[in-house]
Order: sequence, then structure tokens, then C-alpha cells
Amino acid sequence: MIMRKYLIGLVIALGIILAGLIIVFGLVLNGTITRQTFEAEKNEISIPTAEASALPTQTPKKQIVVLDPGHGKDSGNMSEEDKSADGWVLSTEKGGWGEWRHWKSGTVWDDCRGSGCSGRHPDGGSCWYPIENGDRDIEPEINLNNTLNAKKYLEEMGYEVRLTRNSNDENPSMTKRLTYCYSGGDTSTEPDADVFVCIHSNAGGGQGSAYMALSGVYDQSGVLAPAEYISESNILGQLINNQIVSDTQLSAFVDGRYEGFPTAVLFCKSPVPIAYLEIGFFDNASDLEVLTNDSETIGRAIAVGVDNYFKTKSN
Repeated sequence: MIMRKYLIGLVIALGIILAGLIIVFGLVLNGTITRQTFEAEKNEISIPTAEASALPTQTPKKQIVVLDPGHGKDSGNMSEEDKSADGWVLSTEKGGWGEWRHWKSGTVWDDCRGSGCSGRHPDGGSCWYPIENGDRDIEPEINLNNTLNAKKYLEEMGYEVRLTRNSNDENPSMTKRLTYCYSGGDTSTEPDADVFVCIHSNAGGGQGSAYMALSGVYDQSGVLAPAEYISESNILGQLINNQIVSDTQLSAFVDGRYEGFPTAVLFCKSPVPIAYLEIGFFDNASDLEVLTNDSETIGRAIAVGVDNYFKTKSN
């Protein structure tokens, strides 16, 4: 009895399979089902993947920020080879090593050599900037620490960051520092950096943080229209300094805007908007404590200030 039921079930199953095959065979014969039918089904399954790969996510261009930790190795500890490699110029006329403050008017990467320029310089100064004028004691290390922390936070935010020096054994001329505004340092091309941020600390008996303001005549070629160059640079400096004062125990020195040195070499030669920060006074005990112990916060504030600048540009 059991065997009989098994055989009946098997016959029924085989009958169903045979019927299905007959139906398919008939559809093939009349053209309802073809090879293209199966190819279409295969292609239909792969279409979503193909469409996804054809529409890649567009990666936006990273904004490029040049960070310049001011000063560096003491010039008295540099050999002539060191000075030359770091972009300093030996002038027999001036009797030593230094650099020229300006490009010739309407040009870029053509030093004025004392003539054919705006002629702007600090009181008692000239177009020549002697290397020893930049010698400092403890400031280079403070500047580098703040810069490295700013770099860390800017990179976390997605910016590309270039440093003009990576250690306190370097002391590039200000002219050489500006080569970092160009891809691969190739100054025959257009600058690809978006901003240049010079990070210093102050001295001389004051207290607090400020940015150095631009004003007057800047006639280097390729830069923004002078009024726009001044405006953008001062906005950048103000936003960064405001953030430093907000986030640290440093007060605002002279309301945060330092008018003393509009003729700085970097102002007269930079091809992009530039912020020049004087963060605290390292000869003030209270400020020095912040500079020494709170560099992480200062670096983060610099990064946030830079980011705020770009946000104002995108609005």
C-alpha cells in the first residue's frame, strides 16, 4: 500500500514537470521566450550597480591654508650655506644678509633692490630687512607649537595645510615662506593657496592678542585689487583673533587690531590674503603661562577662525 502511494506521487510530480517543459517548449517555438529575454533579465539586475558607478561622488577642492610659524633658528647659529638655502640674500651694499622688503611695482618675484617700488618701510628703516632683525629667544618655539596645533585641527576640518617651517632648526626668509603659496613651490605659476596665516607672539611690555592690520599701498602684481586685498586680509585676521580671545584667557590687545606695521615684508609681497597674528606677549608672565600651557586651545581657535573666514566667503 505504501509503495503504491509513493509511485502515484512520483507519477504526479513527473507529470507536472513534463507539463511545464511542454509549456516552455511551446513558448520558445512561438517566439514568446528568446535568448534576449534572459539577457534582459540579467541586465536588469545589474543596472543599479552600473548607474551607481557612473555617478561618483564629486570631491570638492580642498581649500589650502599656509601656516607660517614666525621666526626660527637664530641667525648667529646659521652658516652662510644655511642662510642661502633658507632664501636670505647677501648684500655687499648693505653689509650683510637679509632680504628686500618689496617687489618692483607691478611685478612679483622681482626684488626691488632699493628702487622702483612703493618705497614703504618702517620709520628709520629702508627697503632692506636685515636677517638679525628677526632673531628671537623663546618665541620661535611658542609659534611652532601653536602652528602645529592649528594644523592638526585644520586638517581634521578637511583643509590642506602647508607649513613654512617644521622645526626650530630652520629660519626661512619671509620671501621663501611665500613660495608655499604655490604648488610645489613653483613661483612661475599662479598661487594655489587660499590664505597665508602668520603666527607670532608679541613682546615689549603689553598684554593680550591682536592681528596686525594692513593699510596703505600694496602694489605687487597678481594680488587682489589693493582695497580687496586689504579688506580680505583684515577680515581674516580679525576673525582668527576674535576666536583666540573668545576661547582663551588672553585679552584683546589694543582692541585686537594692531596698526603698527602695515609695511611688513609679508604684507608687501604676499600673493594671497594674509593674517598676521601677534598672540599674547611672551614677556608678560600671565600671557606666557597661557602660551606655554594652552597651545592646544590656541591652535584650535586659529583653525576655527580660519574656518569662520571661509564660511563668510561661502555665504
